[in-house]
Amino acid sequence: MRRRTVSLCMIARNEEASIGMAIKSVLALVDEVIVADTGSDDNTQIIAEGYGARVLEIPWEDDFAAARNRTLAEARCDWILVLDADEYLQPMRPVEFQRLLNDPGAAAYEAEVVDPAGADLGGHGNRVRLFRNDQNLRYRHPVFESLDPSLKEYCRRHELGVKPADLVVVNEGQNPDRVLRQRERQQKIMRLMRDARPAEPYFSYLMACQGLSLLDQDVLPAAGMGAALVHLQQAWRRLSDRPAAEVAEIPWFPDLAAKLVSALLVREDLAEACRVRDAALAVLPLHPAVLLQSVAVDLAGLGRGMGPGGDGAQRAGEVTRLLHSLLERAGSGDTAGLDTRILHLYPLRYLGELALLQGRVSEAVGLFEQTLGLDPGYSFGWLGMAECSRFAGDRKRALKLYLRTVTAAEANHRGWLRGWSLMRELDYRDNASSWWARLTRAFPEHPEVIRRNREADLALTPDV
Repeated sequence: MRRRTVSLCMIARNEEASIGMAIKSVLALVDEVIVADTGSDDNTQIIAEGYGARVLEIPWEDDFAAARNRTLAEARCDWILVLDADEYLQPMRPVEFQRLLNDPGAAAYEAEVVDPAGADLGGHGNRVRLFRNDQNLRYRHPVFESLDPSLKEYCRRHELGVKPADLVVVNEGQNPDRVLRQRERQQKIMRLMRDARPAEPYFSYLMACQGLSLLDQDVLPAAGMGAALVHLQQAWRRLSDRPAAEVAEIPWFPDLAAKLVSALLVREDLAEACRVRDAALAVLPLHPAVLLQSVAVDLAGLGRGMGPGGDGAQRAGEVTRLLHSLLERAGSGDTAGLDTRILHLYPLRYLGELALLQGRVSEAVGLFEQTLGLDPGYSFGWLGMAECSRFAGDRKRALKLYLRTVTAAEANHRGWLRGWSLMRELDYRDNASSWWARLTRAFPEHPEVIRRNREADLALTPDV
């Protein structure tokens, strides 16, 4: 096995507190360190150079991709490893690392990105952190920069693939002050790009993502959802005239479709959610994120009026088939580029919801218990257990489980709403008032909150 060389490429600005750990974490694996400093006025450069880094002083031009590409252009090694200055790589044996670099079928590898407690950060950043050094592999987009477009072209041309690897990147930059500064900087760039290129849907999509609150990829009816929905719809319309083959190659299209469908379902606009779902399936009929939102649409429709036979039974059968296909894919190991929760945790949740809709309570309990076996803190698993207890008539146990639901995730608006409605049934007036106050503060754009507020306003309006 021939030894392959690796360049660590980073961009940094005022990162004296963390850049040393970032570089130190990979010194046994890499052959050179290149840092693009975009204007530090602290000891970032001195610390980086102390670890042997070659520091490039470059002006900040509101373009993350340009800064990253400057480091790539300076790299001299066979492969490139990318870290942010507030990240570090968990220990890995050099011999195992070299095995990755000697795989003739790999163009790049994905890392798992976690916070210091080990929690998966989901969509945080780009998961491709290790890739071949080639002048055609470059980042695109000034903000939320992505290697994906050029990587797809490269893989197609050279018949190579992007593979998962036992690389774990720990991101320490999740403290509130840092996140706020980062968001302000990103929003500034997005506004500049949106104004400079008004017909480009990507920046509308990014603006929407900044305004959405999410729980397990479900859009929450929090403040800002309505404005974000406008951005989502704007991006969707700007893609509608493009050929399906072109849209299918856009790496963020599945996420756009999933977020738009989820937001429409929160707004209870089932008809428009169906139209978007159908259009997305026409472009990417096998993409797991698109399929899951298709299932969510069908379950919403079935929940409104599912009968014992006919079209309802046919749709339920199709939902079951789709969800089992995702679980089979998870078992096959074909998970590159995907949040693994999409392939096992979420399908089990939806199978549980479908079983409960059909009155198969014992089966539903078993499915929700499986989700909690995979993730004991999964709030939708606890919500499913609460709904099963309520369906079975054990309302006091259901109430405890609703409390467990919102304890697991305060952002689970369904848990707050369903718990509130059960408290009203049980005539627990003080508790119901407390839960309703929490619901209205946290989720002002929830349809039920809007309806009740409108009714209250009408009740206070004097007759003319």
